[in-house]
Amino acid sequence: MLGVAFRIGAELVAAMVVGVGGGLVIDRWLGTSPWGLIGMFVLGSAAAMLNVYRAVNGMGYAVGYRRPDADANSGGGTNSTPAKDEGEGNRGH
Repeated sequence: MLGVAFRIGAELVAAMVVGVGGGLVIDRWLGTSPWGLIGMFVLGSAAAMLNVYRAVNGMGYAVGYRRPDADANSGGGTNSTPAKDEGEGNRGH
Protein backbone atom coordinates (compact mmCIF):
# COMPACT_ATOMS: atom_id res chain seq x y z
CA MET A 1 0.00 0.00 0.00
CA LEU A 2 2.92 2.32 0.67
CA GLY A 3 4.14 1.76 -2.89
CA VAL A 4 0.79 2.97 -4.23
CA ALA A 5 1.05 6.13 -2.15
CA PHE A 6 4.56 6.81 -3.46
CA ARG A 7 3.41 6.22 -7.03
CA ILE A 8 0.51 8.65 -6.67
CA GLY A 9 2.81 11.23 -5.09
CA ALA A 10 5.33 10.80 -7.90
CA GLU A 11 2.58 11.17 -10.52
CA LEU A 12 1.43 14.44 -8.93
CA VAL A 13 4.90 15.89 -8.54
CA ALA A 14 6.10 14.89 -12.01
CA ALA A 15 3.11 16.37 -13.82
CA MET A 16 3.36 19.60 -11.84
CA VAL A 17 7.11 19.94 -12.42
CA VAL A 18 6.67 19.43 -16.16
CA GLY A 19 3.74 21.86 -16.29
CA VAL A 20 5.36 24.63 -14.26
CA GLY A 21 8.74 24.14 -15.93
CA GLY A 22 7.11 24.31 -19.35
CA GLY A 23 5.25 27.45 -18.31
CA LEU A 24 8.44 29.13 -17.19
CA VAL A 25 10.16 28.21 -20.45
CA ILE A 26 7.24 29.55 -22.50
CA ASP A 27 7.19 32.78 -20.47
CA ARG A 28 10.92 33.33 -20.94
CA TRP A 29 10.77 32.48 -24.66
CA LEU A 30 7.67 34.54 -25.55
CA GLY A 31 7.86 37.18 -22.80
CA THR A 32 4.30 36.48 -21.65
CA SER A 33 4.95 36.34 -17.92
CA PRO A 34 2.97 35.11 -15.92
CA TRP A 35 0.36 33.77 -18.37
CA GLY A 36 2.38 30.83 -19.65
CA LEU A 37 3.08 29.75 -16.08
CA ILE A 38 -0.59 30.04 -15.10
CA GLY A 39 -1.80 28.17 -18.17
CA MET A 40 0.74 25.39 -17.88
CA PHE A 41 0.09 25.11 -14.13
CA VAL A 42 -3.58 24.45 -14.89
CA LEU A 43 -2.69 21.92 -17.60
CA GLY A 44 -0.14 20.25 -15.31
CA SER A 45 -2.72 20.00 -12.53
CA ALA A 46 -5.24 18.43 -14.90
CA ALA A 47 -2.63 15.97 -16.17
CA ALA A 48 -1.67 15.08 -12.59
CA MET A 49 -5.29 14.36 -11.64
CA LEU A 50 -5.80 12.29 -14.79
CA ASN A 51 -2.64 10.28 -14.10
CA VAL A 52 -3.73 9.59 -10.53
CA TYR A 53 -7.21 8.58 -11.71
CA ARG A 54 -5.71 6.18 -14.25
CA ALA A 55 -3.28 4.77 -11.69
CA VAL A 56 -6.02 4.11 -9.14
CA ASN A 57 -8.55 2.65 -11.59
CA GLY A 58 -6.03 0.45 -13.38
CA MET A 59 -4.41 -0.86 -10.25
CA GLY A 60 -3.31 -4.46 -10.69
CA TYR A 61 -3.37 -4.33 -14.49
CA ALA A 62 -0.43 -4.22 -16.86
CA VAL A 63 0.12 -1.20 -19.07
CA GLY A 64 -2.02 -1.36 -22.18
CA TYR A 65 -4.61 -3.71 -20.72
CA ARG A 66 -8.02 -2.81 -19.42
CA ARG A 67 -10.61 -4.50 -17.29
CA PRO A 68 -13.03 -6.69 -19.20
CA ASP A 69 -16.50 -5.18 -19.40
CA ALA A 70 -18.96 -7.04 -17.20
CA ASP A 71 -21.69 -6.96 -19.79
CA ALA A 72 -19.54 -7.29 -22.92
CA ASN A 73 -20.20 -11.02 -23.17
CA SER A 74 -23.91 -10.71 -22.45
CA GLY A 75 -24.42 -7.94 -25.01
CA GLY A 76 -27.89 -9.23 -25.89
CA GLY A 77 -26.72 -10.74 -29.16
CA THR A 78 -27.55 -14.21 -30.46
CA ASN A 79 -24.04 -15.52 -29.78
CA SER A 80 -24.09 -16.87 -26.24
CA THR A 81 -20.54 -18.25 -26.11
CA PRO A 82 -18.07 -16.08 -24.20
CA ALA A 83 -15.20 -14.58 -26.14
CA LYS A 84 -11.75 -16.10 -25.67
CA ASP A 85 -8.80 -14.07 -24.52
CA GLU A 86 -6.28 -13.37 -27.26
CA GLY A 87 -3.54 -15.17 -25.36
CA GLU A 88 -5.65 -18.29 -24.78
CA GLY A 89 -5.08 -19.71 -28.26
CA ASN A 90 -6.74 -22.70 -29.82
CA ARG A 91 -6.72 -25.66 -27.45
CA GLY A 92 -8.94 -27.92 -29.49
CA HIS A 93 -12.22 -26.61 -28.04
